[in-house]
Amino acid sequence: MTRSRRILIINNLYPPQVLGGYERSIADFARILNHQGHSVLVLTTDNPEFETEHLSQRYPDPTVERCLTLCGQWKRGGSSSWFDDETVEQITHQNLATLAQRLQTFQPEICLVGNIDFLGPAIVHLLLESGVPVVHYVMNKAPGYALEVAPHHPSHRYVTCSDWVTKTLLEAGYPAETAATIYPGAVVEEFYRETLPPRDRLRIAYASIVMPYKGIDVLVEALSLLNAMGIDFSATIAGDTLQPEFVETLKAFIASEGFGDRVSFVGGLSRQQLSEMFQTHNVLAFPSRFQEPFGISQIEAMAAGLALVTSGTGGAAEIVESGVDGIIFESENPLSLAESLFYLSANPTEWEAIARKGQQKAITQFTQHRAVEQLLEVFEQMMTEQHREKTYQIGAFALTLPLDHKLDVYQANWKRYDTALGYISQAIFEKYPDHTAIDIGANVGDTAALIRTYNKEVPLLCVEGNPEFITYLESNTQQLGNVQIATCFIGEDNQAVDLNQISSQSGTASVVNATQAQSSKTIPMQSLTKLLQEHPQFQTAKLLKIDTDGYDFTIIQTSLPILASHQPVLFFEYDPFITPTGVSDSLKTVEALITVGYERFIVYDNFGNYLLSLSATDRDRFCDLNAYLKSSRYKSGKVIIYYFDICAFSQQDVDLFEQIRQKELSD
Repeated sequence: MTRSRRILIINNLYPPQVLGGYERSIADFARILNHQGHSVLVLTTDNPEFETEHLSQRYPDPTVERCLTLCGQWKRGGSSSWFDDETVEQITHQNLATLAQRLQTFQPEICLVGNIDFLGPAIVHLLLESGVPVVHYVMNKAPGYALEVAPHHPSHRYVTCSDWVTKTLLEAGYPAETAATIYPGAVVEEFYRETLPPRDRLRIAYASIVMPYKGIDVLVEALSLLNAMGIDFSATIAGDTLQPEFVETLKAFIASEGFGDRVSFVGGLSRQQLSEMFQTHNVLAFPSRFQEPFGISQIEAMAAGLALVTSGTGGAAEIVESGVDGIIFESENPLSLAESLFYLSANPTEWEAIARKGQQKAITQFTQHRAVEQLLEVFEQMMTEQHREKTYQIGAFALTLPLDHKLDVYQANWKRYDTALGYISQAIFEKYPDHTAIDIGANVGDTAALIRTYNKEVPLLCVEGNPEFITYLESNTQQLGNVQIATCFIGEDNQAVDLNQISSQSGTASVVNATQAQSSKTIPMQSLTKLLQEHPQFQTAKLLKIDTDGYDFTIIQTSLPILASHQPVLFFEYDPFITPTGVSDSLKTVEALITVGYERFIVYDNFGNYLLSLSATDRDRFCDLNAYLKSSRYKSGKVIIYYFDICAFSQQDVDLFEQIRQKELSD
């Protein structure tokens, strides 16, 4: 048996506050894990308007704290919306502070994330940055956030409720290559009946939210057809609704067709009440018209011995083999549904065989305990792999990288990624053989290894403040020789970086939004001027590389006196959309560089491909570059180019610019 673990569970709603099956499944997992002896803490929100009075449960709840706040709301009629941007930012900040406090006190070994609609991905990123592996159980078509903010981290893994959801995530571009399908199952032991229900006539059950997307109108039309055919039946429609007027329309249609005495609307039912209802029915109609991620009510009905007649949309089709242990009809086709129901009534032997085989499948393949066992296997695998590392070769140097570092993946896919600085540095130090190089945002030492590959002796100053990278940087640069390391962030002398707020992902880290100290865990910033006073050998460096994911413009503008005095070749990341003021900052930075003597610029895309060359007289062209990045990021539908790398040359190094430009044109 797996030893007891500290498991954090996060979901936007938690029973008795429910909208559907997602929160019920997550709650059942929490209860079973708690019952098995694991230490479980559930973080959720408090929304009494979604409270249901009649919810039964097999095991008691673990500790549940309703300490989070939703960033939006569901409305009557089925619509939903986020709050305004300022409110979302405030709530998110509050949620992150709450989560950070719980991480400190509970110290989870792993986190099971469920539905984070209206919570957002920031909580996932905070968990990963805090060293907590995250298993995100996805029971919707999408994980609750846009593709561009999806986590790319070895300690993050999707688990989905069906193969269809996994396929959908992959087609949309989410990093679901390692996703595991774990069917959520049902509490089949609460629904199982040893004796199949009698099949004297069609007694049809519907058990889901009563909304148009669930296809209840398709069922009502099929019942109208059965009524017109003179088929004996009764039907019970169980489920709440967000559109009362839609329910009234259904009732009016049923009355107008003359079979109102055969159909009952009973509202939302508890699990116990639903089990009791199934005892008096023999068919479950599941007419959903939208692509269902799974469909738990199907399993519950099968366990009770009801024959399942389903539209089989999305993941729902994975539950049955049509004609063997259920029947799949054509979605949104009332005639097809009526024919399937009629087939059962006309073929009682086949009806019994389908019901019996469906029941056997439900109680053997779709139990919640089996799902929890599979989840625990994923948990153990994630915790085992959490601290793994990998080796990557740059030139003659074998670097150790964190497992989540994507340098090897990116360079395998894009051959020029992070390579241009190598031959640029070679040209620089052929002209200036006795000078030095500064690498701000040195990460794990990959840029230093690249420069050393082309320049065997040039002294290097590597500057890195993120503790996640410093250990790797110190280890990797030992083999390079003639390297000094400064463990700090470059900026203004009177600022500090809150380490809890650093955004790290896939081997890169940003201090944007982390420069206002929020905790005692901070590192002071240091101006480049002050840093060079402590490292005088590098005061006349001829190569200055900056890669700080959004802080580059600030570093350049606070270092203008040094740039004006020594005019090193400057290689920096140009991303005007990573901060709210990035567009104006980018143009001010270019203007400032031109003012202090920079004359030529070579632009690379974020894959390392040469794009174009500009001169000081082309300053307006940077507006065009910004427009391209804006279009790529916000209008194209799928982001390809996030940023540019720019190499800037002063008037005294126009010859180097021409040399590099000619190389790019000829390659």
